[in-house]
Amino acid sequence: MDLIALVILLGIAQGLFLGVFLLFTAGPNSRANRFLGVLFICCSLSIIHFFLDRTGLYREYPHLMRTGIPVLFLFGPLFYFYVRILTDRATRLRWVDALHAAPFLLVVLMFLPFFLSGEDVKLQAARDLAHYSTRPEWLAFSAIQILQLFAYMIAVRRILGRYNERIRNTQSSVERINLRWLLIGNNLFFIIFGLMLALIVLQAFGVPTLGVYNLTVPLIVTGVNYGLGFLGLRQPEIFSPAEEAAAFRKYEKSSLTPALAAELARKVEGFMASRRPYLNPELTLPALATQLEIPQHQLSQVINETIGVNFFDFVNGHRVQEAQRLLLDPAKSAFTVLAIAQEAGFNSKSAFNAVFRRQTGQTPSQFRQKSQKSPP
Repeated sequence: MDLIALVILLGIAQGLFLGVFLLFTAGPNSRANRFLGVLFICCSLSIIHFFLDRTGLYREYPHLMRTGIPVLFLFGPLFYFYVRILTDRATRLRWVDALHAAPFLLVVLMFLPFFLSGEDVKLQAARDLAHYSTRPEWLAFSAIQILQLFAYMIAVRRILGRYNERIRNTQSSVERINLRWLLIGNNLFFIIFGLMLALIVLQAFGVPTLGVYNLTVPLIVTGVNYGLGFLGLRQPEIFSPAEEAAAFRKYEKSSLTPALAAELARKVEGFMASRRPYLNPELTLPALATQLEIPQHQLSQVINETIGVNFFDFVNGHRVQEAQRLLLDPAKSAFTVLAIAQEAGFNSKSAFNAVFRRQTGQTPSQFRQKSQKSPP
């Protein structure tokens, strides 16, 4: 067994371990984790072929020939349902959702005669593997499978976009619930499947890319198993429940008049200036509504439509103003940027830097340096 085969084998083992772990780990987020667990298992099954081909073990285990092909059509649906449930725990699957498994079942039926064939047929297929992989019908089949994955990745990106919008309308600190690692995973899938599609297209036009395909694809999938596994294990969203953000209300039937909205906006701004609730790094829309004794949907409407920003930017705008005041205060000159961030209501330096730079065009350190150089 060479080094490449060993790496692929380790990737298979990693995916199977993570898959079983997620399938049988109980917790508030276990519904979503089951989909992710099956996805890791499918990733491992999909690259067993490359391991067997590279080591020549197909001759000893011919019954495993092509068994990883149907699971390729489960990648997209599994990732899609995982993200759907993780971002909205109220999601309830319906019978119609079973249609997402239709391509997988169709491919199983297509290959069923081969799966039920004898050992001689499968050994011959193993010997003809290189030739079979370059046939036009197989290239077309592979391209269709990848295009299906692209469609699901686009759907996942849209779900994450809506989730991001929702939490920014109810939360003032989102770095622990923004599911950034899922977006990274989605981007990785785009890159992997794009590379696979490019190699298939080149092969269809006569460029010999089969060797590159057989080398890079299993290594990339192995990397995904390890990379997403590492991100998953260090991100609490996988193994513990993500904070739920209340759905952002639309205001088609709102009874809030422009005059009342303006009055509430003045009340909100006055409360922010006098009571400074933004100093609480865990401030949420429901909590602020309770303090103001204003219905949540009215407060949300006032902030979004009358003041003109979402809740996240509204609260963090006040935090940035507080941070600017502290950075200009001579009594705070010895404070570190992190200490300023925490005193202004931010719960991490990275979030502070990102918000401060987006709202002022410069980092907190640059703002402090410029202010110190300016004449009194």
